[in-house]
Amino acid sequence: MRRIFQRSIFWMVPLILGLMAALFVQQYKFLRSLESATASAERNYLRNSTELVTQEIEAVYRARANAALTMNEARLRNVMTLGEHFRTHRVPGARTFFAIRYRHQMSEWGTFDSTGWEREPMIEETEAIKMATVFWQVAHKMQRIVPSPALSVDERDPRHRVLMRPVTDESMHVTGVVGVVLDETASKSTMLAIGKETLKKRYRGTDLALRIGDHFPTMPRGREFITTPLSFIFTNWRAGIRGTCMGPEEIAAYNFRVNMGWTGGGAFILLCAIALAIQTAARQMRLSQMKSDFVSNVSHELRTPLSSIRVFGEYMRLGRVTREEKIREYGEYIEAESRRLTQLINNILDFSKIESAEKKYRFCETDVVDLVASIVGGFEVPLREHGFAITFASPADRPPLLHIDKDAIGQVLVNLLDNAVKYSGERKEIDVRVTYERDEVRIAVRDGGIGIPAAEQKKIFEKFYRVGSGLVHDVKGSGLGLAIVRHVVKAHGGRVEVTSAPGAGSTFMIVLPATNGRALSITPQETTA
Repeated sequence: MRRIFQRSIFWMVPLILGLMAALFVQQYKFLRSLESATASAERNYLRNSTELVTQEIEAVYRARANAALTMNEARLRNVMTLGEHFRTHRVPGARTFFAIRYRHQMSEWGTFDSTGWEREPMIEETEAIKMATVFWQVAHKMQRIVPSPALSVDERDPRHRVLMRPVTDESMHVTGVVGVVLDETASKSTMLAIGKETLKKRYRGTDLALRIGDHFPTMPRGREFITTPLSFIFTNWRAGIRGTCMGPEEIAAYNFRVNMGWTGGGAFILLCAIALAIQTAARQMRLSQMKSDFVSNVSHELRTPLSSIRVFGEYMRLGRVTREEKIREYGEYIEAESRRLTQLINNILDFSKIESAEKKYRFCETDVVDLVASIVGGFEVPLREHGFAITFASPADRPPLLHIDKDAIGQVLVNLLDNAVKYSGERKEIDVRVTYERDEVRIAVRDGGIGIPAAEQKKIFEKFYRVGSGLVHDVKGSGLGLAIVRHVVKAHGGRVEVTSAPGAGSTFMIVLPATNGRALSITPQETTA
């Protein structure tokens, strides 16, 4: 278990997903409760708005009515003065102003239109005024004292609502009544204007629908009017407000969807970031493990040829080998192991230069067929003694000279031949072929070995990567050979192709352009890749 934690980071995935799921559930519950609170808050907002509208309407009517209906006994005697007063002090929604002066058992009447000019009242208005002012007429006859005259409302006739205020003399006895009969249509229009102006001032940019009256239409669920009754005049009416676009529940649901969208989007981005971080960490851990394996493999690769060279050299130094054929055999072993050691050291040095972008190539005109033939020839003798059969085929049409770094291309071919030897398995046959077609020179190295699965064929060119088959554990290597092959061939403007199947062997093909645009454009003899 401890080894799993040390070598892999993916055990953190279920832990992170569990924590994210718990947070998402908690956020969902919170947003649901917020949705309910938002709907309640929106309803309170509409209810407060209607109360504000009704208060403003009452304040306007009280102020205007007090200004228009407050007068002394002297002004009540002069009709001309009354008309001028009513023209100056308008009452919203007024239809008829009236003034009544009580004299002993008699009363004098004056009626005016909404602009302050005298006119005859309608019979219904006269009856409504009489019914509304009968209390003050009785108060006059009984000489009652009115210490603080105030506005009063009579709404017994809903079509002729009366606002009035008593007029008193110096001894606070009632001497008359001044009032106004309100028109329903005009009053409603005025109230709507007052309400809309109030909403506009207080709630800028808010899209609200205002309605005033005693009847409200049936609306879809969630979009009903939130109403508040009028408290001063037209008390059977109500002021109602609703959102023109969405109701409280719809606003709350919309906010929930938006918040969930942001939450889901944030969670997705966070999960992607965590996945990227885990992938990067896993890649670094895998790379670290590869480096550890590389150090172990390279150590073994260095010790083996050095041990052989030391043993054979010691035999020859001590004179234990006297026969000429044995001396030649030991010399060939020493030469082969030295070549193997040189190749390993060159791979490591080249890889270090490639990683630090200091790898330099020396391009020159080279006969690639002769280059491949010489390298194959160098491998042929020692491989034959180990039971390998290596063949080389050159093209019928001689390709042109290539502008390449022959040492780098030679090292590429050596790496491919070395891999073919290591992974040949029981079939110890290696075929090297050079072909020339369509302005391309192809160098193919084919073996009959264990093969490479299709899923692994792109990964084998990564540094330190080795195919995960059982044979890898028995064959030592640095994991750098194919990485160097790809880099060198790419630096020459070419490519590497792989054809392989498990158990059917592998073919690595180096494809170089016969007119290497990159190489031919280089005028110096030395360049850095």
